[in-house]
Amino acid sequence: MRALAAGKDLGKLTAGDIMRNDQLAVTPSTRIEEAATKMEMHHVFNLPVIDQNGVVAYSVSRHDLLRAWIGLGVGMGLDP
Repeated sequence: MRALAAGKDLGKLTAGDIMRNDQLAVTPSTRIEEAATKMEMHHVFNLPVIDQNGVVAYSVSRHDLLRAWIGLGVGMGLDP
């Protein structure tokens, strides 16, 4: 949106022009509560999951977290 507001030609922008550079990511061992907190704090809907070699292995979405929470009974007074 900033690029659009600045009058930049969106047809010439690349992913590198608009990507985040704060390296917001999680690892396979990150707890789902921590991943959800990161998403909320940074206003994102997906996080890359970085493996032990620093390579993006896959991503986790808010939808994935919600499915996990529902499946675990988190917040419903149930023991996981």
